[in-house]
Amino acid sequence: MKTRIFLHGLNLVVCGLAVAAFAACGDDGDGGAGGAGGGTGAATSGSGSPTSTSSGTTDPAGSTSASTSASTSASATTGAGGGPQSLDMIDDMEDNDNAINATDGRVGYWYTFNDGTEGATQEPPPDPEGTGETPFTMTALEPARGQSMYAARSSGSGFEEWGAGFGFDLNSPEGEKATYDASAYTGITFWAKGNARGATVMISDPATDPAGGTCTECDKWAKSLTLTEEWQQFTIPFADLKQGGWGDPAGTAQIDASKLYAIQFQVGIAPEFDFYVDDLAFYN
Repeated sequence: MKTRIFLHGLNLVVCGLAVAAFAACGDDGDGGAGGAGGGTGAATSGSGSPTSTSSGTTDPAGSTSASTSASTSASATTGAGGGPQSLDMIDDMEDNDNAINATDGRVGYWYTFNDGTEGATQEPPPDPEGTGETPFTMTALEPARGQSMYAARSSGSGFEEWGAGFGFDLNSPEGEKATYDASAYTGITFWAKGNARGATVMISDPATDPAGGTCTECDKWAKSLTLTEEWQQFTIPFADLKQGGWGDPAGTAQIDASKLYAIQFQVGIAPEFDFYVDDLAFYN
Protein backbone atom coordinates (compact mmCIF):
# COMPACT_ATOMS: atom_id res chain seq x y z
CA MET A 1 0.00 0.00 0.00
CA LYS A 2 1.41 3.36 -0.99
CA THR A 3 2.05 5.92 1.67
CA ARG A 4 -0.33 8.81 1.31
CA ILE A 5 1.10 12.32 1.47
CA PHE A 6 -1.04 15.14 2.85
CA LEU A 7 -0.71 18.89 3.11
CA HIS A 8 -1.45 18.87 6.80
CA GLY A 9 -0.53 22.46 7.71
CA LEU A 10 -1.30 24.06 11.02
CA ASN A 11 -4.50 22.15 11.52
CA LEU A 12 -5.04 22.15 15.29
CA VAL A 13 -7.82 24.70 15.28
CA VAL A 14 -9.30 25.87 18.57
CA CYS A 15 -13.07 25.46 18.31
CA GLY A 16 -13.74 28.51 20.46
CA LEU A 17 -11.92 30.71 17.93
CA ALA A 18 -13.89 29.16 15.09
CA VAL A 19 -17.17 29.90 16.86
CA ALA A 20 -16.02 33.43 17.57
CA ALA A 21 -15.20 33.92 13.89
CA PHE A 22 -18.68 32.72 13.00
CA ALA A 23 -20.31 35.13 15.39
CA ALA A 24 -18.22 37.99 14.05
CA CYS A 25 -19.14 37.31 10.42
CA GLY A 26 -22.65 35.95 10.69
CA ASP A 27 -24.44 39.27 10.18
CA ASP A 28 -22.85 40.14 6.84
CA GLY A 29 -25.75 38.60 4.89
CA ASP A 30 -27.87 40.45 2.35
CA GLY A 31 -31.14 39.20 3.84
CA GLY A 32 -32.26 37.43 0.66
CA ALA A 33 -33.80 33.98 0.42
CA GLY A 34 -33.13 31.15 -1.98
CA GLY A 35 -34.49 27.64 -2.44
CA ALA A 36 -37.68 26.03 -1.21
CA GLY A 37 -39.11 22.73 -0.16
CA GLY A 38 -40.05 20.52 2.73
CA GLY A 39 -38.07 19.52 5.78
CA THR A 40 -36.71 21.52 8.66
CA GLY A 41 -33.21 22.04 7.27
CA ALA A 42 -32.75 25.76 6.67
CA ALA A 43 -30.71 27.74 4.16
CA THR A 44 -30.08 31.38 4.98
CA SER A 45 -28.76 33.70 2.28
CA GLY A 46 -25.85 36.00 2.97
CA SER A 47 -22.08 36.28 3.07
CA GLY A 48 -21.53 35.61 6.76
CA SER A 49 -19.47 32.85 8.32
CA PRO A 50 -20.72 30.44 11.08
CA THR A 51 -19.68 28.04 11.23
CA SER A 52 -11.66 6.75 3.43
CA THR A 53 -9.27 8.37 1.65
CA SER A 54 -10.38 9.00 -1.90
CA SER A 55 -12.60 6.30 -3.30
CA GLY A 56 -11.19 6.87 -6.80
CA THR A 57 -13.06 7.81 -9.94
CA THR A 58 -16.18 5.84 -9.07
CA ASP A 59 -18.47 6.53 -6.12
CA PRO A 60 -18.55 3.22 -4.21
CA ALA A 61 -22.05 3.94 -2.98
CA GLY A 62 -23.39 4.04 -6.52
CA SER A 63 -25.12 7.25 -5.55
CA THR A 64 -26.44 8.19 -8.96
CA SER A 65 -29.97 8.41 -7.59
CA ALA A 66 -28.98 10.08 -4.35
CA SER A 67 -28.72 13.33 -6.28
CA THR A 68 -32.08 12.97 -7.95
CA SER A 69 -34.29 11.15 -5.46
CA ALA A 70 -33.17 12.41 -2.09
CA SER A 71 -35.63 14.28 0.09
CA THR A 72 -36.79 17.76 -0.88
CA SER A 73 -34.42 20.70 -0.77
CA ALA A 74 -33.50 22.43 2.44
CA SER A 75 -35.86 25.37 2.89
CA ALA A 76 -34.60 28.94 2.83
CA THR A 77 -35.16 31.25 5.77
CA THR A 78 -34.20 34.83 6.49
CA GLY A 79 -33.54 36.83 9.61
CA ALA A 80 -31.79 35.98 12.87
CA GLY A 81 -32.54 33.24 15.35
CA GLY A 82 -32.97 30.34 12.94
CA GLY A 83 -29.40 29.07 12.95
CA PRO A 84 -27.47 26.72 15.22
CA GLN A 85 -26.56 27.93 18.70
CA SER A 86 -23.45 25.84 19.38
CA LEU A 87 -20.83 24.79 16.81
CA ASP A 88 -18.01 22.28 16.62
CA MET A 89 -16.06 23.27 13.51
CA ILE A 90 -15.16 20.35 11.24
CA ASP A 91 -13.25 22.56 8.78
CA ASP A 92 -13.18 26.31 8.21
CA MET A 93 -10.78 25.86 5.25
CA GLU A 94 -8.59 28.78 6.34
CA ASP A 95 -5.42 26.66 6.63
CA ASN A 96 -5.69 25.99 2.87
CA ASP A 97 -4.76 22.30 3.10
CA ASN A 98 -6.60 19.05 2.42
CA ALA A 99 -7.12 17.98 6.04
CA ILE A 100 -10.17 18.62 8.19
CA ASN A 101 -9.53 20.11 11.64
CA ALA A 102 -7.79 17.55 13.85
CA THR A 103 -10.09 18.04 16.84
CA ASP A 104 -12.36 15.83 18.95
CA GLY A 105 -10.89 12.65 17.49
CA ARG A 106 -11.53 13.54 13.85
CA VAL A 107 -8.92 12.70 11.23
CA GLY A 108 -9.88 13.08 7.59
CA TYR A 109 -8.82 14.48 4.23
CA TRP A 110 -10.74 16.08 1.38
CA TYR A 111 -11.01 14.19 -1.92
CA THR A 112 -13.03 14.24 -5.14
CA PHE A 113 -14.84 11.43 -6.96
CA ASN A 114 -16.88 11.03 -10.16
CA ASP A 115 -18.60 8.52 -12.44
CA GLY A 116 -15.62 8.11 -14.76
CA THR A 117 -17.32 9.38 -17.93
CA GLU A 118 -14.75 9.35 -20.73
CA GLY A 119 -13.62 12.85 -21.62
CA ALA A 120 -15.21 14.49 -18.56
CA THR A 121 -13.11 16.71 -16.30
CA GLN A 122 -13.13 17.54 -12.61
CA GLU A 123 -11.03 19.91 -10.50
CA PRO A 124 -9.37 19.00 -8.26
CA PRO A 125 -8.90 15.63 -10.00
CA PRO A 126 -9.56 12.39 -8.07
CA ASP A 127 -6.54 10.63 -6.56
CA PRO A 128 -7.57 6.95 -6.86
CA GLU A 129 -4.20 5.56 -5.76
CA GLY A 130 -4.15 7.66 -2.59
CA THR A 131 -0.59 8.80 -3.22
CA GLY A 132 -1.19 12.47 -2.54
CA GLU A 133 0.39 13.42 -5.87
CA THR A 134 -2.54 15.75 -6.62
CA PRO A 135 -3.90 16.60 -3.16
CA PHE A 136 -7.10 18.56 -2.70
CA THR A 137 -6.39 22.20 -1.82
CA MET A 138 -8.76 25.01 -0.94
CA THR A 139 -9.80 27.84 -3.26
CA ALA A 140 -9.06 31.47 -2.44
CA LEU A 141 -12.30 33.50 -2.34
CA GLU A 142 -12.37 36.65 -4.43
CA PRO A 143 -14.02 38.54 -2.88
CA ALA A 144 -13.72 37.08 0.60
CA ARG A 145 -16.90 35.94 2.37
CA GLY A 146 -16.75 38.18 5.42
CA GLN A 147 -13.62 37.04 7.25
CA SER A 148 -13.45 33.77 5.32
CA MET A 149 -10.64 33.73 2.75
CA TYR A 150 -10.84 30.11 1.52
CA ALA A 151 -13.49 27.50 0.69
CA ALA A 152 -13.63 23.90 -0.54
CA ARG A 153 -14.56 23.84 -4.22
CA SER A 154 -15.01 21.34 -7.02
CA SER A 155 -15.93 22.11 -10.61
CA GLY A 156 -16.14 20.16 -13.82
CA SER A 157 -18.13 19.13 -16.86
CA GLY A 158 -19.17 16.23 -19.03
CA PHE A 159 -20.33 13.61 -16.49
CA GLU A 160 -23.15 11.55 -17.95
CA GLU A 161 -23.75 8.56 -15.65
CA TRP A 162 -24.52 9.94 -12.18
CA GLY A 163 -22.24 12.95 -11.72
CA ALA A 164 -19.40 13.90 -9.42
CA GLY A 165 -18.65 15.05 -5.90
CA PHE A 166 -16.21 15.86 -3.14
CA GLY A 167 -15.99 15.23 0.59
CA PHE A 168 -13.99 13.56 3.35
CA ASP A 169 -14.01 10.76 5.89
CA LEU A 170 -14.40 11.73 9.53
CA ASN A 171 -12.04 9.15 10.99
CA SER A 172 -9.39 7.74 8.65
CA PRO A 173 -6.00 7.71 10.37
CA GLU A 174 -3.34 6.32 8.01
CA GLY A 175 -6.06 5.82 5.42
CA GLU A 176 -7.94 3.20 7.46
CA LYS A 177 -11.62 4.17 7.42
CA ALA A 178 -13.40 3.96 10.79
CA THR A 179 -16.60 5.38 12.30
CA TYR A 180 -16.92 8.64 14.21
CA ASP A 181 -19.36 9.24 17.07
CA ALA A 182 -21.39 12.39 16.35
CA SER A 183 -24.35 11.46 18.54
CA ALA A 184 -23.72 14.50 20.75
CA TYR A 185 -24.76 16.78 17.88
CA THR A 186 -28.08 17.66 16.22
CA GLY A 187 -26.76 17.87 12.67
CA ILE A 188 -24.43 19.77 10.38
CA THR A 189 -24.30 23.36 9.16
CA PHE A 190 -22.31 24.89 6.31
CA TRP A 191 -22.26 27.69 3.76
CA ALA A 192 -22.52 26.89 0.06
CA LYS A 193 -23.03 28.40 -3.36
CA GLY A 194 -22.77 27.32 -6.98
CA ASN A 195 -24.52 26.37 -10.19
CA ALA A 196 -24.58 22.64 -9.45
CA ARG A 197 -27.72 20.86 -10.67
CA GLY A 198 -28.98 18.10 -8.39
CA ALA A 199 -26.75 19.19 -5.49
CA THR A 200 -26.91 16.89 -2.48
CA VAL A 201 -25.19 16.52 0.88
CA MET A 202 -24.69 12.88 1.87
CA ILE A 203 -23.63 11.30 5.18
CA SER A 204 -22.94 7.60 5.59
CA ASP A 205 -23.14 5.14 8.50
CA PRO A 206 -22.47 1.36 8.65
CA ALA A 207 -25.75 0.51 6.91
CA THR A 208 -25.10 2.90 3.99
CA ASP A 209 -21.35 2.82 3.42
CA PRO A 210 -19.29 0.05 1.78
CA ALA A 211 -16.96 0.13 4.78
CA GLY A 212 -19.84 -1.07 6.95
CA GLY A 213 -19.98 -4.37 5.07
CA THR A 214 -23.80 -4.58 5.00
CA CYS A 215 -24.80 -2.90 1.71
CA THR A 216 -24.08 -3.66 -1.93
CA GLU A 217 -25.93 -0.71 -3.47
CA CYS A 218 -25.13 1.73 -0.68
CA ASP A 219 -27.87 4.35 -0.65
CA LYS A 220 -26.46 7.03 1.66
CA TRP A 221 -28.46 9.31 3.91
CA ALA A 222 -28.96 12.53 1.93
CA LYS A 223 -30.56 15.93 1.68
CA SER A 224 -31.06 17.87 -1.56
CA LEU A 225 -29.78 21.44 -1.73
CA THR A 226 -31.01 24.34 -3.83
CA LEU A 227 -27.85 26.29 -4.61
CA THR A 228 -27.66 29.83 -5.97
CA GLU A 229 -24.78 32.07 -7.03
CA GLU A 230 -25.05 33.77 -3.61
CA TRP A 231 -23.74 32.24 -0.39
CA GLN A 232 -26.38 30.52 1.76
CA GLN A 233 -26.10 28.83 5.13
CA PHE A 234 -27.62 25.34 5.23
CA THR A 235 -28.55 23.89 8.62
CA ILE A 236 -29.48 20.23 8.34
CA PRO A 237 -30.54 18.05 11.30
CA PHE A 238 -29.56 14.39 11.13
CA ALA A 239 -33.27 13.65 11.43
CA ASP A 240 -33.89 15.29 8.03
CA LEU A 241 -31.56 12.96 6.15
CA LYS A 242 -33.35 10.32 4.05
CA GLN A 243 -32.24 7.53 1.75
CA GLY A 244 -32.99 8.03 -1.92
CA GLY A 245 -34.94 4.77 -2.14
CA TRP A 246 -32.93 3.37 -5.07
CA GLY A 247 -30.48 1.13 -3.17
CA ASP A 248 -30.28 -1.17 -0.18
CA PRO A 249 -32.55 -0.01 2.68
CA ALA A 250 -30.75 0.75 5.92
CA GLY A 251 -33.33 -1.11 8.00
CA THR A 252 -33.85 1.96 10.19
CA ALA A 253 -35.75 5.19 9.69
CA GLN A 254 -32.85 7.40 10.71
CA ILE A 255 -29.09 7.64 10.39
CA ASP A 256 -26.96 6.21 13.22
CA ALA A 257 -25.16 9.40 14.25
CA SER A 258 -22.98 7.46 16.69
CA LYS A 259 -21.24 5.72 13.76
CA LEU A 260 -20.63 8.13 10.90
CA TYR A 261 -18.14 7.42 8.12
CA ALA A 262 -18.13 10.32 5.66
CA ILE A 263 -19.66 13.64 4.66
CA GLN A 264 -19.86 14.22 0.90
CA PHE A 265 -21.31 16.76 -1.52
CA GLN A 266 -22.50 15.48 -4.88
CA VAL A 267 -23.94 16.90 -8.09
CA GLY A 268 -26.04 15.13 -10.68
CA ILE A 269 -25.76 14.91 -14.45
CA ALA A 270 -25.22 18.36 -15.94
CA PRO A 271 -23.20 19.95 -18.75
CA GLU A 272 -21.03 21.63 -16.10
CA PHE A 273 -20.96 22.36 -12.38
CA ASP A 274 -19.22 24.60 -9.85
CA PHE A 275 -19.80 23.94 -6.12
CA TYR A 276 -18.35 25.82 -3.13
CA VAL A 277 -18.61 24.77 0.55
CA ASP A 278 -17.30 26.73 3.53
CA ASP A 279 -17.32 26.70 7.35
CA LEU A 280 -18.65 23.17 7.84
CA ALA A 281 -19.51 22.28 11.42
CA PHE A 282 -21.51 19.99 13.67
CA TYR A 283 -24.13 21.93 15.62
CA ASN A 284 -26.52 21.79 18.54
